[in-house]
Amino acid sequence: MNVDFLSPVEDKLLAHNLMLPEQVIGRNLQIHTQQQGFPDLKNVSVAFLTIGSRLPSKESIHVRFRRQFYALFSGNWDFTCADLGVIKPGERDEDTLFAIQTLVYDMYQRNILTIVIGGEQENTLGMFRAISGMNTYVNLTSIDPKFDFGEPGVLVSDDSYMSKIITEKPNNLKQFTNLGYQSYFVSQEELDLIQKLSFDAYRLGDICADISETEPILRDTDILSVDLSTIKASEIASSKGIANGFDGMQMCTLMRYAGLSDRISSVGLFDIPSTALGDQLLAQMVWYILEGYCYRVNEYPFSTHENSTKFVVPLEEETLVFYRSNTSQRWWIEVPKEGKHNNEKQTTLLPCAENDYKMAQKGEIPPRWWKSMQRSMH
Repeated sequence: MNVDFLSPVEDKLLAHNLMLPEQVIGRNLQIHTQQQGFPDLKNVSVAFLTIGSRLPSKESIHVRFRRQFYALFSGNWDFTCADLGVIKPGERDEDTLFAIQTLVYDMYQRNILTIVIGGEQENTLGMFRAISGMNTYVNLTSIDPKFDFGEPGVLVSDDSYMSKIITEKPNNLKQFTNLGYQSYFVSQEELDLIQKLSFDAYRLGDICADISETEPILRDTDILSVDLSTIKASEIASSKGIANGFDGMQMCTLMRYAGLSDRISSVGLFDIPSTALGDQLLAQMVWYILEGYCYRVNEYPFSTHENSTKFVVPLEEETLVFYRSNTSQRWWIEVPKEGKHNNEKQTTLLPCAENDYKMAQKGEIPPRWWKSMQRSMH
């Protein structure tokens, strides 16, 4: 493990940590310190790190976040979490991206869920390159009020991290999903591009109406990137935020779904507001990722041979087949795809919600099924 990219946690935080009750998270972490060095990752399941900044500030996010997070009481967790320290700010943005790529790649190889905290959302590119570099197809989900493909007035910009993700060769992006976009921040041309690329986008209002519909999306995600500007400004007492957005409880619910996902290997939390309430909410979001991780049931990849119940729904134009896990009560739907040999029919299992099954019972084909069919034809 190359630890040259990382600085240890500051001594003043460690001193503050010792003043906290023994049951809090900060007293039960494997921490990268100057005195004890880098932690042994042998039994670590989840690790987090923060991104240092080249810009001077009174108190960096890595200090503010840890002060809040260390003081939270842990749940009834049966896994080990590590604080890897702070990524040293590179002279160029590419240096930081390379450090993130190297560290996330190493954690992925060790089967450790990695949480990257701080900096701008462009750092998602480093996380993506870490997984994509193994010639592995990647599902990427972004929680963001915008799509980030280009600059204002430019549909696709060379400076946009999302544009780089969709144009880099080899292109290993299998699926991109945006959660929580707000229509007045998005042009019709951007929506057309999303549809042309067979990507998915869900409006803020639709998600808030039933946030549980996001669980199957996050269950099928490899990387989650979160722009914290998607939180409504009044929730975090920010004078620079936006009027509408997710509230704190909704964000924590999304983070718990992310932790529950057997597939997600890395989560990035970016564009963090500099407010006391923002620091508190950030710490609680990470807490909920860990809480979700504790209840993972290791059903990815899901197999019909596992302990599940099969439901067949015959419709006029198609027969839909659903599976419900007897362990987690989560749902999957069979989606046909063309076989590579002899044009034989094959199927793949797509995470879905119970509402998709209820919709099929009423004679309607769920949109999730149609979108998956469209992607398979590309």
